[in-house]
Amino acid sequence: MRWLLAALVAWAAWAAPGAAALRVLGVVPVPAKSHHGVLQALLRGLAEKGHSVTSLEFFPPAPPAPDNYTSVLLDDAFMDAFKGSFNPFDMAAMPYVMRVFFLWSMGSVVGEGVLQQPAVQALARGEKGRFDVVIVESFFNEAFLGLAHIFDAPIIQVCPYVGSSWMYSATGSPSPAAYVPDPFLPFNDRMSFVQRFINFVFGVFQELGRELYYLPAQDAVMRRWLSVDARRPLPHVRDLQRATALMLVNAHVAVSYPRPLMPTLVPVGGMHVRPGKPLPEDLNKIITNARDGVIYFSMGSALQSSQMPQEKVAGILEVFASLKQVVIWKWEADTLPGKPANVEIRKWLPQNDILAHPNVKLFITHGGLLSSLEAIYHGVSLIGIPVFGDQQLNMERASLAGYAIQIPYKEFSGTTLRNALNEMFSNTRYSENAKHLSRLFRDQPETPLERAIWWIEYTSRHKGAPHLQSAAKDLSWYQYHLLDVYLVILGIVLLFVISFWWFSSFLYRILFLKQNKVTSQSQKKSKKRN
Repeated sequence: MRWLLAALVAWAAWAAPGAAALRVLGVVPVPAKSHHGVLQALLRGLAEKGHSVTSLEFFPPAPPAPDNYTSVLLDDAFMDAFKGSFNPFDMAAMPYVMRVFFLWSMGSVVGEGVLQQPAVQALARGEKGRFDVVIVESFFNEAFLGLAHIFDAPIIQVCPYVGSSWMYSATGSPSPAAYVPDPFLPFNDRMSFVQRFINFVFGVFQELGRELYYLPAQDAVMRRWLSVDARRPLPHVRDLQRATALMLVNAHVAVSYPRPLMPTLVPVGGMHVRPGKPLPEDLNKIITNARDGVIYFSMGSALQSSQMPQEKVAGILEVFASLKQVVIWKWEADTLPGKPANVEIRKWLPQNDILAHPNVKLFITHGGLLSSLEAIYHGVSLIGIPVFGDQQLNMERASLAGYAIQIPYKEFSGTTLRNALNEMFSNTRYSENAKHLSRLFRDQPETPLERAIWWIEYTSRHKGAPHLQSAAKDLSWYQYHLLDVYLVILGIVLLFVISFWWFSSFLYRILFLKQNKVTSQSQKKSKKRN
């Protein structure tokens, strides 16, 4: 029956006008479940639409996967050196510059670790056939763009968060530092002078660092592993980035800020979000029977609550023990010493389905974008504990919108948690704002996933849609910012000032000499009369 359904879906997609089945290569090279959540939702949606999908990924799709979805599983053994010695919570104290260099270095490590794997090399040599479109996750991994050049296919990038300035510049979309905050800074779109100054300086630092340090390193990785055809030499990754035909960003104005966008940059925030499904029987019973409601607590997939310092955990448990609500906590260890009776722990939880339950009153989260989007979709207010990355930006926006209370991880303790809970449960505005934003988020002409699929099909139908590409992509940085024009204007102004000064001096000298001559002659005449 399943194969018959898949065949019918494929036939319907083939028969639909302008919707010929595509051969899609998906590249999800970051070994993080949250990143896979976004990309796999899109790739699965394409497969269910009838397209043939091959995906390079670390985590297989949830069963049952469509028959036309081929998962090429990657080996993450190259990450072992980081897993044992690195605690993600330490990034909360890491300065901005160090965090950026960390991500740049990780980009090279991931590129080397993935591209050299036999399955990827076989694919690059064409042993898996050709592809009509290449979809690459946009997250410090430009080396993988070389795959699109090998297959002569349009580049479609998917950013799992709201995106950084260079991702927008790949489509010619501007990122004015005056009101577009860097996603790794805890600012909103109404910045003070100091914040605008910091936002601008760090933006320049990232642009210069990418040009001089990061992109050359990515280019070297790409050439080392993807130079498979001497007849078609690889362009520089900088040129491949500019050749991006379509950029999909995991953003929506309900959880981010309005900004100017080119047609080839499409916000598709919430592709992974869906209506809630029935919960497992034990969880459903716990949540439904909670007389005073449920608090759901999860720090996401990259961050694990069990890795938090013991003093923080002890403070959390003391607060939870005093609550009337039931707390369901994603806790990754087998046991939690000192666990109160009203706390339920699980190593894994169906987060979207839990948030969909009407008895869930509050979500305590790290502030990751996927979690924030799920909470907004289901109208659940937040207490956010941002640690790194875009989590601070997300929680700054959530706090400003009035549906969240933010506690920076460095300030997070039993006391600050208790204060936030008291405020949250004594003031209904947080819940009301969450429900209001949920209505805004759901009020769209189509689902984000449907929008993403339509744009991918459109881009493929029109051979990369060159008619939508902005000329800004072809301008150098000084041309884009009109520095050459400003320089000419400055030169004209300086020429005018110098000319005016020279003419004034010349006129002064003539008048001064004439006056002196007249004065001298008068003095001589006066002497003669005397």
